[in-house]
Amino acid sequence: MDYISKTLSQGETVLLRAHLHWRCFLEEYFLTLLSAAVTVLFLLQYHTLEPIAKYALMAFIGLMIYWTIHKWIIILSIDMVITNRRVIRKEGVFGITTSEILNSRIESIAIEQTILGHLFGYANIHFTGTGTAHVTFYYVRNAHKIKSELEYIISQNH
Repeated sequence: MDYISKTLSQGETVLLRAHLHWRCFLEEYFLTLLSAAVTVLFLLQYHTLEPIAKYALMAFIGLMIYWTIHKWIIILSIDMVITNRRVIRKEGVFGITTSEILNSRIESIAIEQTILGHLFGYANIHFTGTGTAHVTFYYVRNAHKIKSELEYIISQNH
């Protein structure tokens, strides 16, 4: 059972789940390929390197592998949902950070879309509520559809 399902209040149901666009994985793919390439080059040249260079490269590879795994965990732990009562964004596995706004408190929904986002079909959605409440869904597929569906949900509750 995921975190969101465990935190729903009685009578609250998930109506919509936002999905990350493949673009947000580009940096992680690049880090993975770079780590693999450096590791292969290191293994090919292992016997010709000085001991200090071996230790430096092993440390570098270790850091690259750690950073790559860390980035993948962050990306894969993001959950963005709209329930019949709130908008929720959750990030993290061990240390969890959430931001949420009650649907009845949402004052504006803004879509931020770059040229690349327009070409490839992704955008950021900013939900602003009363006071200082703010939730952002980053690199979301079908952002305009999610916005219109949330507006419909809000209109049905009023």
